[in-house]
Amino acid sequence: MTQGRSKPIAIVVLAALVAAGSLYLAFELGRFQSGYSVLDQRRERAASVERLAAEQAASEELRRQLAIVETGSEIDAETYTQVKSTLSELQARIQAQEEELVFYRGIVSPQDRVAGLRIQSLEVLPSDGEGRYLLRLLLVQAIVHSRSVSGTVKLQLEGVQDGQTIAFDVADLVAADVPYDTAYEFRYFQGLEADLRLPFGFEPQRVKVEIWPNEARAERINQTFDWPSADERTAE
Repeated sequence: MTQGRSKPIAIVVLAALVAAGSLYLAFELGRFQSGYSVLDQRRERAASVERLAAEQAASEELRRQLAIVETGSEIDAETYTQVKSTLSELQARIQAQEEELVFYRGIVSPQDRVAGLRIQSLEVLPSDGEGRYLLRLLLVQAIVHSRSVSGTVKLQLEGVQDGQTIAFDVADLVAADVPYDTAYEFRYFQGLEADLRLPFGFEPQRVKVEIWPNEARAERINQTFDWPSADERTAE
């Protein structure tokens, strides 16, 4: 009887330790987002990866212990529910942290090994109301982070209205009730958003992005993205 009850207690302790480790890693990533870089130091990056690996190992052990409890004759229902919930939360945090680590590695050491300012991604998401969309642009500075970069972003939406090809500056389509700032200044990455209200009958096809750096030697960046289909927006 004592041995049977000791298993749930051990699982709770293990879950607490795993949760503490997860919070520590989240704290380190949070410091990165607020301006303190952990991943630009090789030793610290390796430590973050090791902590994540330890969390994954602990998660596997917790899952194994949970399976033992499920098949045991003495089951504390409350403890079982608590541990199962902790395991689910831990797995969700691990997945989120893995995604963040992949993102940060892409900034510090992208696969193409090209340094400098770049467009990491552009997303189009449905917003509140008919004809309204949220445009999200993510800019990063890859590899070299010794100084901040700054400048202005110009967005243009191209499409068809009344059978004619037409283009709108995104600044002219931004909903009046939301702020819109085209300036950027960052050392690692920065996201820009625009809440758009499309004209009636306008069918968007492409988003043209122009980046005008303030640095004298920096080249202007031009890139065009296809407007996602309804199915693609739903999948996002």
